[in-house]
Amino acid sequence: MSWGRNITLSVVAIALTTTLVSCSAAADTLNELAAAPPTATATPEALEGDLNGDGKLTTFETEWLAKTKADAAVRNYALADGTVIQVDPSQTLPEQVRNDIVAQFAEDIAVTTSSVEGDVRDARRQVMIDRVNQVKAATGRDVMVVYPSLSLSSPDAGKTDTQMVWSSVNSAPEDGNPFTGPAYDVDRDAYIAKATEVAGDKYDVIVLG
Repeated sequence: MSWGRNITLSVVAIALTTTLVSCSAAADTLNELAAAPPTATATPEALEGDLNGDGKLTTFETEWLAKTKADAAVRNYALADGTVIQVDPSQTLPEQVRNDIVAQFAEDIAVTTSSVEGDVRDARRQVMIDRVNQVKAATGRDVMVVYPSLSLSSPDAGKTDTQMVWSSVNSAPEDGNPFTGPAYDVDRDAYIAKATEVAGDKYDVIVLG
């Protein structure tokens, strides 16, 4: 009986020891977990063109992204003599490009400053508007062209009672909202100053004459 009881006690002692060791190890593990800094949650990288932040691109966002990249791309602008100038739409137009644009309007200015009928000058103005939009397409820059035009000195003046005035045409804004330069002025320098103020950083002001 004594021998059997000793074996039983030994087994119980071993079991208790194992349990205590296991509990101690578990406690150590819990303490280590408690002391460990929390694992940072990885922040997903922003998706280019994801305007609403939902992590995917809609058809509109895809088209918008493609257009934005195309609008910002550096352009190769060919001068009249065949020289190619690189134009960055985020920068003002290089001097060589500005001079080339002035030359493109030479025929228009010959008409606007002549003594032709007023409706002929008005029709030429539309030609000039189309031309500035072509400049925008070629350079990626919005342009405001300041130019001289012969005009009646007053609404009731006769055909020979004329004066030279300064006005402007500009490329169509991207948002489609109408935009016009300042009202005409007989003072060239005063008009250029007003046009430059109105144009701000959005338009390159190019003076013809």
